[in-house]
Amino acid sequence: MNILDTQGVDNKTAEIQKGIESIVLYTDKDFNAIENELISVQVERNGGSNIEITQGFVSLKRFLLASTFGDDAIGSFPASFPESFKTVAVIELTDGGALVMGANDKLKIALKSLDSASRYVIDGIESPLSSDDVYLYEEKSIPDEQTNYDVNVRNFDIAVMDDDTNITEINFTHDNGVVTKHSMRELRAVTQDIDPVAYVKNNGQVVPSFVGYLQFPLKGIVSVNVRKNSGSVVKFFMRKDVELVALGLIK
Repeated sequence: MNILDTQGVDNKTAEIQKGIESIVLYTDKDFNAIENELISVQVERNGGSNIEITQGFVSLKRFLLASTFGDDAIGSFPASFPESFKTVAVIELTDGGALVMGANDKLKIALKSLDSASRYVIDGIESPLSSDDVYLYEEKSIPDEQTNYDVNVRNFDIAVMDDDTNITEINFTHDNGVVTKHSMRELRAVTQDIDPVAYVKNNGQVVPSFVGYLQFPLKGIVSVNVRKNSGSVVKFFMRKDVELVALGLIK
C-alpha cells in the first residue's frame, strides 16, 4: 500500500492505521546524494505509550544503512522499469510479521529537509503474520574533544559509524571479556566480506560499501572503544537487538 508520495516540498507527514511488516523507500536520488534528509517513524498508541522506532528525526541515510546491513541491500529500479528509482530500500519494522496495532493506533512517518527537486515515495508491506518484536534505533555521538571514548553497545546488533580520518584505532570488548584491536582499514575489509553487496545501482553497478560510513555487526560485542584525534564529532547510529527486546532484557 502506498503511504507517501511527494515532490517539490521541504517536508511531508503521513500515517496509517493498519499494521505492516516493512516500509519501502524509493527516491530518484542516487543513494550517495542523500545527505540532509531526515526521517521520523513512530507508532502512536491510543491510550498507551508510543513506540519510538526512531528517537525523533534522524538522518535518513544512516537509517537506511542500519536497516539494510547484512542479508539485505539497497537496490534500485532501472530506466527500463515503468518507474525508475535510483534508490530502493526495504526497511523491516519488525522481526517476523506485521506491527500489532490496536484500535485507533497510528503508524506515523515524517520526512523533512527534503530536496524539492527529488521525488520520495514510501510504501507499506503487509504480512499474514503479526509481531510485537519491533526494531528500534538509537544515535550516540563522541564529542570532538574526546580522544579515547567507550560506546556501550551491549543492547544493539548493528552499528553505522562515521568513517572518519581522525579515528586511529577501534577496540571491541566481546561478551567473553576478550578485547580485540582493529584499524579502520581492517574493519572496512571485514564488513565488506560480511556484506559484499551493499548497493545495486540502476546502471547495474554493484557497490560493496559506502564512502564516509562503516557498517558492522554488534552481536557478541558489549563495548566499542574509539581512539581518535580531536577535530570532529563521530556519530554512531545503532539498531537495538530485537531478540533482547523480545526477552524483556531491554526496552
